[in-house]
Amino acid sequence: MNTIIKFTRFVFALALALSALGVSAPAALAAPPVHLEYPLELSGEITDLCSFPIYNEAILRVREIDFFDKSGALTRIYEQVVEQDTFTANGKTLVGLPFTFNIEMFFDSDGNMTGFLADGVLERVPLPDGKMFVSAGRLDAFAYLIDHPGAVFILTPDKGNPGNLAGFCAALSP
Repeated sequence: MNTIIKFTRFVFALALALSALGVSAPAALAAPPVHLEYPLELSGEITDLCSFPIYNEAILRVREIDFFDKSGALTRIYEQVVEQDTFTANGKTLVGLPFTFNIEMFFDSDGNMTGFLADGVLERVPLPDGKMFVSAGRLDAFAYLIDHPGAVFILTPDKGNPGNLAGFCAALSP
């Protein structure tokens, strides 16, 4: 008999035996995850990138999964986000291309956020000189937000490619 078929039958028999004894898989102990999908629009001023403030408008499409423990407390949020940004400063505008990134947020049993990570592309903006500003990598957003309370936009990762920030700022400079 084929090894795969033998293994499949073994796993099925084991699952039946465990369920007969009242034993269930650990995932069955948790409340089922909740799937959400929604649009989001954000705007605000970025003051820590260039020597002048930049206004940003972002349009996002979010696919979210919320995970809960057996008591129903939120333990983790996973999001896949597609975002497109428009930056304006000094009478100039840069329109970014859509990009995708992932977010994971972690919570303790009291509902306090204990971690917030983002990874993927953080920005893609064609520059007037024909070059592209691309920022991508991994970001510890939890630490960033502690150091920058109220921050809405983060363009550069902790690890990865921060992009040509000088070119980005030059394209919006007075």
